Amino acid sequence: MSEEEKKRKEKESSAGEEKGKFIIERRYVDDSRIIEPKKLELGGIDMSGRWGTLVLPRTLEDFDTEIYRDVEKLPRGGNIGKCWQCGNCTAVCPVAHAHSEFNPRYLIHIVKMGYTSEIKKHHEAVYLCSGCGLCSAACPKGVDPQGVMIAMSIAFKAHESELTE
Repeated sequence: MSEEEKKRKEKESSAGEEKGKFIIERRYVDDSRIIEPKKLELGGIDMSGRWGTLVLPRTLEDFDTEIYRDVEKLPRGGNIGKCWQCGNCTAVCPVAHAHSEFNPRYLIHIVKMGYTSEIKKHHEAVYLCSGCGLCSAACPKGVDPQGVMIAMSIAFKAHESELTE
């Protein structure tokens, strides 16, 4: 196959494909941070394609733990601080499997860290929780993610004007 044919095939195969399609939890990575070199060689080994995908670090500068403190004060939200991000809640959640935008582990993380910009982007997902309780049964730290989702929905409602601006 000539060099020109290789280039044409490469161009055709990459046209219309989602940037960073193999990245786990892709919806949390902005396109501007994904680098997919067409040709990447390392130590004589071709690393092009999926294995050559690079994600630039994310810089978050807006932190506010007020929502976290509000969640902690609410009934069933008091154990949010115990979460160590194991992901068991998300693994057993039927809603997370049906709706990729709902991820209890990530929602708890962004609230605990006070990532204001991320909370603004993803806060509406908390209302997808069905309240089935599978997450709370699977949690090894006794966080009660179901209760935390309820507490977060109350806190998000109280901060609605800030989250929707």
